[in-house]
Order: sequence, then structure tokens, then C-alpha cells
Amino acid sequence: MELMLTTHDTGYERPDGPAIAKVLASLDGGRNVLATLGTSDSSYLQATGSVQSGFGLDLQEGSIERRFRTRDRALPLAWVTEAFQRYARADLGWRDQVEWEQERIVLPRETWANSWAAYIALMIAVAGAIWLWHTWRAAP
Repeated sequence: MELMLTTHDTGYERPDGPAIAKVLASLDGGRNVLATLGTSDSSYLQATGSVQSGFGLDLQEGSIERRFRTRDRALPLAWVTEAFQRYARADLGWRDQVEWEQERIVLPRETWANSWAAYIALMIAVAGAIWLWHTWRAAP
């Protein structure tokens, strides 16, 4: 897939180094707090924060089970810009320069009572009960 750089309201296809630097420098901690660079919804590098307070990075590598975040959530703009530019070139050597922790995201489990099959079965049972009741009342 094609590399895409996105923020709250803009997107850049195949961003180059200057475009990446400009977008990251525009993160102000107010309206603009997030920049994502990736090839899909499941493979990306994401920066959150602002130029003033620093950035935290989130990295997802193909699945939610492979989602990581930097322990340091106040990384400087220059370092984050370099990391984003290297990620865009598929150079992942920068990852060893920071400490990462795996992010545990627990997805809610769907119970049988929340499934459409249960509701359809219940509707059929109610319709059958109504039909049986009417049949019983109509019998001589």
C-alpha cells in the first residue's frame, strides 16, 4: 500500500522529508495533537503531543497485538522528525534508540445475548408462541 501522512484534518500521499517536518512542527497541543504515518490502519507510526511539551510515539506493526508505545512521552521534535523520515524510507534502525512498552488493548468480548442470532431466535420463538396460542384458541 501507499504511504500516507495524516493529521486531524489533512492528508499527504507519499510525503517527503520537508512535508513530514512541516506537519510535525505544526502540532501545537491544541487542535493539532496527532500525526500518523503509515501504509494502513494496522501498520503505522503515530506521534502525539506538541512541540512545546514533546511527543510520544505509538507504533503498530500489522495487528493490535503488535502495538507499542515509547516510555518517554516527551521526545524532542528533532528526534521525532528524524524517526518519521526514517520510517518513511523503511529504515527502522531508530527504534532501538528509545524504550518501548507493549500496549495492551483489551477488546470487549461479545456475548451470545448481544448477537443477532439470539435476537432472531427469540423473535421466531415469540412468533411461534403467538401462532400456537391463536391455534389453541381457534380450536373447537
